[in-house]
Order: sequence, then structure tokens, then C-alpha cells
Amino acid sequence: MLIITHLVFKTYSNPMSLNLKHLILHSLRCDASGALTLIERDSEIEASANAHSFSESLHLAYSSKSSKAFAYFDPEIPSLFKDSLQRYRNAEQDFLPFSSELAKQLLQQLHKHDTAEEGVLLIAEYEHLACDFLLVMVLEQKHSTSVNDQLEIMPSHYLETNSIQLAARIDLTSMERNPDSNRYVSFIRGRAGRKVNDFFVDFLCCSDGLDVKQQNTVLMAAVNDYIKVAELEPEQVQESRQLVKGYCEEQLKAGNDIQLNELVEQFPAPAEEDLDFYQFASDNYPLEEAFPAQRSELKKLTKYFGQGKGVSISFDQSLLNERIIYDEVNDRLTIQGLPPNLREQLKGNKQS
Repeated sequence: MLIITHLVFKTYSNPMSLNLKHLILHSLRCDASGALTLIERDSEIEASANAHSFSESLHLAYSSKSSKAFAYFDPEIPSLFKDSLQRYRNAEQDFLPFSSELAKQLLQQLHKHDTAEEGVLLIAEYEHLACDFLLVMVLEQKHSTSVNDQLEIMPSHYLETNSIQLAARIDLTSMERNPDSNRYVSFIRGRAGRKVNDFFVDFLCCSDGLDVKQQNTVLMAAVNDYIKVAELEPEQVQESRQLVKGYCEEQLKAGNDIQLNELVEQFPAPAEEDLDFYQFASDNYPLEEAFPAQRSELKKLTKYFGQGKGVSISFDQSLLNERIIYDEVNDRLTIQGLPPNLREQLKGNKQS
């Protein structure tokens, strides 16, 4: 039986970039009758290096997620989450009762959606690079086996942090300094066709904001069009594509936005009378100055890929018209030099 208490950590300062202010854990578990219940603890625990390290690892894991949606709190739409957050930020209540309110609101949504989502609710407030954040996650409790000092096999429990599915982060500083922003709330987007995180989105009660997929799609189009307009040499085309992709992947890994003006450095310097990439993209495409990268779209910079009718194909763009020839008239691809493992499979099938 899973029994997790509700923990509160005081501020823990450290020489690293994240300053943990509060960290709370609640337990969501089913009782003997199968009803989902909430377990809370009202005592505060001193912060520790482990608590800080754990929080920082979650911050990095969340920041590197590319499947995030962005949103904001619409003042015209009632939101219990927003109201509780506002009271806390106005110092009308302490962090402990604030977190308790959020936990009860989440439980209410779980009951409303008839979903028995067991796990550990984590709520953390921290400062990172001079900005305050509120991180909310539901972490899955896993069971495993360990060995003690006497080499005896013992049951153990751990929190699954490698495949976080239910998580949101509010940029508190941006929310308060730039209330017109449409992206200070972010949450992990569920897979297409799945409804498992509907209760979590309803719990946040936020409105759709920045469309990250659209921004990345438009960026890919801008890169392709600029390459044509700039009349780059074939080797420059491939190099620029690789550099843009590398830059975007580094930003994604670090949890930073793509900065449109920084992409200029990924292309050859234009002639004096020509536009650089930043000017070209700004003048011709509906792109934000900064936006998060999306891993699935970045693949399109350097690869061709597609699937259908039982066939899945993916290859580097540099191979087109070299080892791979496309016959548009007959809708045919000719591949010269098959991958060795594919060749062996085909030979084996022929022999059998």
C-alpha cells in the first residue's frame, strides 16, 4: 500500500543556478474500497541537499521536454487554480495551505473525470536565472527490489522521473510582469487521441496560448525559402541546415528558446545589399522573436521521412540525387546501396 506524506521544504540556497524556496509532496492513492483519496501532512521538513538536487533534476527534465503546450490565465474565465495562486502571491496565505488547496482541486477534477490516477503530487516553488517558477507534477510511484548491507533482498519504492506525463510550470515572474503574455503557463501535451491528461488541463483551467508546433513549422518554411533566395551552394545548404538544427537542439536541451536573431550566425554572411536570415524571416513570416524548439519538426531540416501503406522511409537530405533518385513522373524512389542489415534480411527471405 502506498502511503506518501505531504512534505514542505524551506528555502535552500546553493552555488548552482536553482534556488529552491518550497517543495511539497502529497499522496494520491486508492483506499480499500477503491476510492481515490488524498493524504496530507501538515509538518514542515528542513531542506536538504538531496531535496535541492531532486528539484533541479525535475526542472531540467521538464525544461528538456519538447512536447509542451503553452497557455495563460484568461481573466474572463473563472479558475480556482488561478484564484489560489493569486492569494498566495498576494501573501494572503502561506505555501502550506496554498498547496493543500491545489491538491484538493486536483482530487476534485479526478473525481469529476472518474479517473483513479494514483501517484505523488509534487508542488515546488523555486528561482532560476532571476525568475520565479511554480512546478506542479504528478509522479508515478514504482516498486522495485534492493539489497541491504546484509545482502538481503528488500522491497523498495521510487518515483518515476524519466517519463513524466503530468506536469505543468508557471513562470510567475512573467505572469506578473507581462500579464498580456500568452505563454507563461506550460504543460506537457498528451499524445494525440489520448484523454488521460484531460483532468490535469481542467485542473489548471488555462487557455491555449502560443502554438509551438506552428512556430516551428513556419521556421522550417522560412529556412527552406531563405536557402533558395540566398542561392547557397549545395555544400552551404547542408552545412546551414545542420547548423540550424544543432543550434535548435542545443537550445532545447538547455531548456532555452530559439532566438530568431541568433539564427543569422548559422548561415553564410550575405552580400551587403542582401537581407540576412533575421531580416528575411521577420519581414515575411509570422514568427515570434523567441519560441521553444520542437524536436519532431527539427528532423525536417536534415531528413526526408514518411510512412504509409506498410512502408516507412527516412533518409538524409544530402543523399537525394546522390544515392537516392526520385522519379516524380513515375512516383518512384531508386536507392543505390542498401543498408547492410536490410540487404541481409532481403537475402534471407529470398533463400527461405
